[in-house]
Amino acid sequence: MSVRSGWLTALPIGALAVALCGAVYAQPRPTTESDQYPLRHYADPMHFWVGTTIQGRFWNNAIYKHILEQFNSAISIIMFPNTQPQPGQFDFEGMDRDMRFAKEHNMKLFGAALVYRSGLGPDWFKETCHSWSREKMDQLLKNRIETLIHHGGDVFYGWEVVNEPTNPSHNGCWSAVLGDEDYIAKAYRYARDANPNAQLLLNDTFGHDGINKVKAQEFFDLVRHLKAKDVPIDAAGLEMHLHADVLRPTYLDEFKWYLSQAKAVGVQVQVTEMDVTLPAPGPTAAALQTQKQIYYDVVHTCLQDPNCTAFNTWGTADSLRYLHRQEVSEQRFHEEAPLLFDENLQAKPAFYGVLEGLKEGR
Repeated sequence: MSVRSGWLTALPIGALAVALCGAVYAQPRPTTESDQYPLRHYADPMHFWVGTTIQGRFWNNAIYKHILEQFNSAISIIMFPNTQPQPGQFDFEGMDRDMRFAKEHNMKLFGAALVYRSGLGPDWFKETCHSWSREKMDQLLKNRIETLIHHGGDVFYGWEVVNEPTNPSHNGCWSAVLGDEDYIAKAYRYARDANPNAQLLLNDTFGHDGINKVKAQEFFDLVRHLKAKDVPIDAAGLEMHLHADVLRPTYLDEFKWYLSQAKAVGVQVQVTEMDVTLPAPGPTAAALQTQKQIYYDVVHTCLQDPNCTAFNTWGTADSLRYLHRQEVSEQRFHEEAPLLFDENLQAKPAFYGVLEGLKEGR
């Protein structure tokens, strides 16, 4: 099926019956089932990336793959255990699957993440890395980054080179052996050498109730310090794992502040991981309208700043996401309903919030 037709008939949604009351921000314009274009139809002319994660364990679901056609980009998960399960060996199966799909659907990929917490690494690494020499760690870092970026080629528009550097662990062995800033500087220089044309992003998370300005300031101080040393960081990644019931009324002002800080240090902003978790009792009509407004607010605000160049959801449907059922109760799993499509893979009001923000454009 063409990515430009058949979307709302294939993925219907009931009429929106409940209006969000008391909102102080711009309201999304109504969107009806006569809209037959996917999200990317509105993002492409703006050269704006709109994407979601590719999750291989759902690959046999035809509707899931059809939903992915909504987007012009996708996040390819290239975490350490996925791509280097054994020392000296790379596993490209997931990358190759993602690359085939991207080529078939005229999409680009974004790789996440080349360097992340050592405790989430494969056993052969995390159980011994604290005793490694600086030379051995440096060699692994260089080889990992060069190999994956070369394999991805021009199918990948960008890479999350280092994830969550301000976490108290400072990414474990990477910083413990190579130094708190040295491992980051080395990683970005190796990545730039591997593909001078790729966009290199430093990613972090700043809370569920908005953007913690203290932590964000620490992050931007790090970016400023690294860039003063000519470390090639192109973009600041912003995780927005928001909880609707604790979200501060000032969250959009905080987002605008974040955008201004990024511009001041000379980097773009990309929303790398967004979801909006609902409180109990879950996806009521009122809660879904609130969720829609939050998604719209973020997309609309991002698009009002030309320095904000991408928006990604962390998962696709409420039943197809990274939070496994065993991590919360079955009831809570269903209540959270954080994404654009519901458990039946039908478009939710949140989807239309994103769509309406994109239709309004820059």
